Amino acid sequence: MTPKTPTSPVDQAAGLFSERQIARPLTVAVLITLALYPTLMHFLKPDALPDWIGRYLDNGYCRFMLALFVVSALYAVLHYLGLQRERRRLIGSGAPSTPSRLQDWIDFLSGHDQADAEWVAARLSRWPDQTQAREDLTHLSDALLLIRDRQHQHNFAPIGFAIWVLPMLGFIGTVLGITQAIGGLSDSVAVTDVAGGGFDGVLAGLQFAFDTTLVGLVLVIPLMLALLVLRARAQTLDMLYYQRLLDRLFPDAAERRADD
Repeated sequence: MTPKTPTSPVDQAAGLFSERQIARPLTVAVLITLALYPTLMHFLKPDALPDWIGRYLDNGYCRFMLALFVVSALYAVLHYLGLQRERRRLIGSGAPSTPSRLQDWIDFLSGHDQADAEWVAARLSRWPDQTQAREDLTHLSDALLLIRDRQHQHNFAPIGFAIWVLPMLGFIGTVLGITQAIGGLSDSVAVTDVAGGGFDGVLAGLQFAFDTTLVGLVLVIPLMLALLVLRARAQTLDMLYYQRLLDRLFPDAAERRADD
């Protein structure tokens, strides 16, 4: 029987950067969007809506960008819930508690499994006993914050991609619309074009170009706001981890703060 090789700290830390933390919430967001799309399109008739809304829903290219926005927004919401759960676990780490079924589902859907947080908590409890000087613990604390920062960049990468790709899709739509408008303009000046249908092609192409550009630029704004909120929440959580390290490094100060 082959002896079991002990897991190294590097292998354990790799769980913090698992593809699960991206693939699982992204898959959930895509599935929810695919389920909502036919339902909303069935009840929301573009012709029955005001023109400033219906014209965008009637455009398949704009609907694709809206679907990409919904996927990214749901992905951001799932990660926000996961960060909230991790924060509550960290605050209540001293008191035993049994997570509810809803909390278990949030952990599963967001990809923030409890084992990932336990790895960090275990290191927080072992480092003070394994270090010989406070300077060593300070360096380890800085290393922990660096690892956490890389983890957040890893998890928020799909949102950053959506923020980059939505304006690009809008500009591609601009090029396609202008190309269509130029084609309609060439038809409008043709001798055989008596009914003036070429001008309809020009107007349709320009409308397509302006609509796709507007949708691509507008949808970036809430996604950028969501990314800022996620980063702020992640930094707050990292400061809680750092505070735990400082409490172990300076126990006297922690006791005085608790008395106050």
